[in-house]
Amino acid sequence: MKTRILLADDEQTFRLTFTKVLHEEGFDVDDFDNGLDAIDAIKKNAYDIAILDIQMPGADGIKVLKEIVKVSPNTRVIMITAYGTVEMAVEAIKFGASEYVMKPVIFDDVLLKIKQQARYRRLQEENIQLKSDLGSIFSIDQIIGDSPAMARVFETIYKVANTKSNILITGESGTGKEMVAHAIHSLSEGFPGRFVAVNCSAIPEGLIESELFGHKKGSFTSAVEDKKGLFEAAQEGTLFLDEIGYMPLSCQVKLLRAVEERRITPVGSTESIPIELRIVAATNKILLNEISTGHFREDLYYRLNVVGVHLPPLRERREDIPKLVEHFVAKYNSQMGKNCASVSERAMNVLMNYEWKGNIRELQNVIERAIIFAEDETVNVSDIGLVSVSSDSIDSQERGLQDALRCFEKEYILRVLKKHKGDKALAAGDLGIGVSTLYRKISELEMNSDIERLGAS
Repeated sequence: MKTRILLADDEQTFRLTFTKVLHEEGFDVDDFDNGLDAIDAIKKNAYDIAILDIQMPGADGIKVLKEIVKVSPNTRVIMITAYGTVEMAVEAIKFGASEYVMKPVIFDDVLLKIKQQARYRRLQEENIQLKSDLGSIFSIDQIIGDSPAMARVFETIYKVANTKSNILITGESGTGKEMVAHAIHSLSEGFPGRFVAVNCSAIPEGLIESELFGHKKGSFTSAVEDKKGLFEAAQEGTLFLDEIGYMPLSCQVKLLRAVEERRITPVGSTESIPIELRIVAATNKILLNEISTGHFREDLYYRLNVVGVHLPPLRERREDIPKLVEHFVAKYNSQMGKNCASVSERAMNVLMNYEWKGNIRELQNVIERAIIFAEDETVNVSDIGLVSVSSDSIDSQERGLQDALRCFEKEYILRVLKKHKGDKALAAGDLGIGVSTLYRKISELEMNSDIERLGAS
């Protein structure tokens, strides 16, 4: 879609010439010779950019700007000013204009500014769409659970969503901390910007400051250009600091300052930048323990933990397991084109009594695997791979999930090979994998002797 521009200037030669230039550059332009017509147009049409002369008949550029800010706040405004009205142009910036240019206008210069503003508008629209998409994908409806513990989580989410308070989400790995952060963001009407997530444990210590706050060109060896940090990227949105418990102490000091002052200073810069965003942090560590051992700052903890949301482990809300299973079965049925309508009573009993050290993430992986291997409309015990699949197998609840899955995978491949009388090409096709993958699996699972006993070649 073309960028749509409103141009208002009473100097006819300039206006017509500039309109022609903009058309040649691929822009869609409506031009006006007075401010009143420009105001009428902005009320009827959507413009990406408005270019306004400050001195016009009918209504001057400042009046038109104020009307644009009121009725079309996403429109980017560039003011055109003569030498004697520079102070007025600077004042226009305070009222919401994005740029100003001096007369006589150099077309190449103003075209560069217009293209920059057009790029900003595209990003702005993409961010709005992304937030809308994420709102549907990561809505609170995606958080499943009727247990009393989850009822408390839902209550907190709804209460805190439209405040500016910082939030700390705690819970073991796999309990859904990022999903809760997304849900809070999607419900936050006062934060229309992006949801920006950063895993604090995944960034090298020497780069965290640059990643969070940005840097100026030349501030260190690899800084070949200016870079905006994640705080700036999340302006008017949500910054999600995942695994905050792993942030080095040296960076915690700078994070505390940013949280307290609501300003950041890019590496290599002497100018601070105001920030307006919601901060949501998450950790699987017990931060009070980290404070007592000197690994986490107490003042930062209390700044981040204005509102706390604790996600219980799955073993403490087993009553939610059937609904979670139903959700994941439906999800993977849809993705894989399968039709598993139910889970057998024995299989559900195993799922209800399993330890779930990996929490919801582990349950999701088990159900995904079960749908892959289910041969009829019911997910059976053998499909989930959490109990023995033959008399020679060891109870998976004692030997752990990985050993049980390995045992099941081996048994399943042997069963398919036996079905096809050892023909690896047919077996691979039945398994939905390549022949080379099948050979690799046979090697990894040390199956050659088993295959020989089957008489397979």
